[in-house]
Amino acid sequence: MKRTFLPGFLLSFLCVSWFAGAEDSARASDDPSAPVDIASQRQLFLDESFLIGSMENAEILVHQPVRKELSDTRNRAWEGAGSKFHTVIYDPADEVYRMYYVGTPGENITAWDVKNMSVCYLESKNGIDWPYRPLHLIEWGGSTENNIVAEHCMSFSPFLDENPNAAPEERFKAAGSGLDGKMTVWTSADGIHWAPKNDGRPVYEPGTPNAFDSQNVAFWSVKEEKYVLYYRVWDPRGFRSVERAVSDDFLHWTKERMIDVPAESVPKTNRGEFYTNQIQPYYRAPQIYIGFPARYTDNGVTESFRLLPEQEERAIRMKVNPRFGTVTPDSIFFFSRDGYLFRPSNDVFLAPGLKTRYNWGYGDNFIGAGIVETESPEDDEGRELSFYVTESSFTGYDLRCRRYALRVDGFASLHAKTKPGLVTTVPLTFAGNELSINAATSGFGYVRVEICGPDGTPIPGFAKDECDMIYGDSLDRRVSWNGSKDVSSLAGKPVVLKFYLCEADVYSMIFVD
Repeated sequence: MKRTFLPGFLLSFLCVSWFAGAEDSARASDDPSAPVDIASQRQLFLDESFLIGSMENAEILVHQPVRKELSDTRNRAWEGAGSKFHTVIYDPADEVYRMYYVGTPGENITAWDVKNMSVCYLESKNGIDWPYRPLHLIEWGGSTENNIVAEHCMSFSPFLDENPNAAPEERFKAAGSGLDGKMTVWTSADGIHWAPKNDGRPVYEPGTPNAFDSQNVAFWSVKEEKYVLYYRVWDPRGFRSVERAVSDDFLHWTKERMIDVPAESVPKTNRGEFYTNQIQPYYRAPQIYIGFPARYTDNGVTESFRLLPEQEERAIRMKVNPRFGTVTPDSIFFFSRDGYLFRPSNDVFLAPGLKTRYNWGYGDNFIGAGIVETESPEDDEGRELSFYVTESSFTGYDLRCRRYALRVDGFASLHAKTKPGLVTTVPLTFAGNELSINAATSGFGYVRVEICGPDGTPIPGFAKDECDMIYGDSLDRRVSWNGSKDVSSLAGKPVVLKFYLCEADVYSMIFVD
C-alpha cells in the first residue's frame, strides 16, 4: 500500500503561520538553562549540537543516497562535457518538475567562453523521466531546434518564489553570473520564458576574490522574510568558501559575510574545500538551511592517482591544468539554523563509489541545487527525496546526470545497534497533541520514548515501560503510551525526551495537532 504525504509546497505554506513564534535556533529566554521551544516544528537529527543532551551506545549516523537511473545525457551540440551546474524545481501549479542546466559546448576541458554558454531546460511529470523537446525560443548555431531558455550565463540558479508579495509575472526568479564576478537577475511567469531584470545589467558585485566562480543559489526565506544569496568566494586563508548577501526586492543586495564553519571542520587547502554550496531551506523543516557542497580535494600525483580510471582523459585535461586530472570531488551536506554557522556532516554524503569509470573525475559528484520529493518507481516504497548528480564530467563530448534517492528526512539519524542505546534531549517545550517520529527498525529492533520532567524523572503515564513498543518503518509513526497518543497535557511545559533504541534509526520528530 502506497503511503501518502503532503506535498512540499503545502508544508511550506503551513509552516508560515508558526515561524514567527518558534525560532529553533534560540532558547525561550536569555537564560542558557531555559528550555528550547520547538513549538510544532519538525526537528531533524543531523548532529549533536541542537536538542541532544547526552547519548549512550548511540550515534548520529549519516546516510548515503542510493544510485538510480540516468536522467539525461548532455551530448547535444550546445551542451558538452562541462554542462554540470543544474537546478531542479517542483512546480505545484503545473504539477511538473523543471530542470535547468548550463550548456558548455566542447570536448574534455576547453577554455570556457560565456558567449557560447546557454541555459537549457528539461521537464518531467514524475521527476524520473526527462524527455528532451525543442523549445524554439533562442537561436544557437543558426537554428532554434534546441531547449535553450537563456544565454551567456556560466551559472544560472532559478527558484520558485514563495514571497507572498511576488508578482505573478515574476513567480520564478534566478540568479545568473558569468566569469566577471558580477550577478544578474532574471524572472519568469512560467519557468520557461525568462527575461533579465535591470536591462540585463549586473545588480550585485561583491568585490570578493573569485566571486560566483561556480553555481550560486538564491531563495526567498520564509524564516528571514527576505531574499538570501549564497555564492562562491576565496577565503583569505587561501581556500574556497561561501559568502552571503540579502535583499528585500531581489534587485538591491547587501553583502554580509562569509559563512562560519566550526573550527574543527574548517576545510584545509586542497583537502576538502567547498566548491559549490547548494543551500536552501529544507521544505519539511524550513527553519533549517541545508546545503550539499561538492568538496574539492586534490592529492596531486600519487600512487593512488595512477590507479584511478580514465587515465587517458586525465592526461588530456592535465595539459590545460594539472588539477583537472588530480582533483577527486565528492559531496557532503552541511546545515545551519541561523543562516551563518554551517555544520558539516560527520561523514561523506555522496562518495564516488565502486562504479568508478564516471565518478572520480573533476566535476563529478556535484549534487544539483534543489531537493524534490518524487514517487518511488519501486513497488510499495511510497515517496522519496530525489537528487540529481553529475558524472562523466569533462570526459569526452558529453556529461551525464543521474538521479539518486534518499528516504524523506533521511540525511542522518539517531542510530543504535544491537546493544540498546539511549538518547536524552535537553529540556524543551512544544505545541501539539501528538508526537510523530520518522523511524525505522529491524525486525528485532525497537524504539521507545519516555517523557520526563526537566530533572529527568519520568512523568507518570509517559514512562518507558508505558510506551507501546515501536517497530517497523514509517515516516509518520505516532507514539503512544498505554494505547493513548495524547500529549496535550504536557504542551507548553518543560520536558525532556528519552529515546530508547535497539537496531533502530530515528530521523526526525514533530509534535502535531
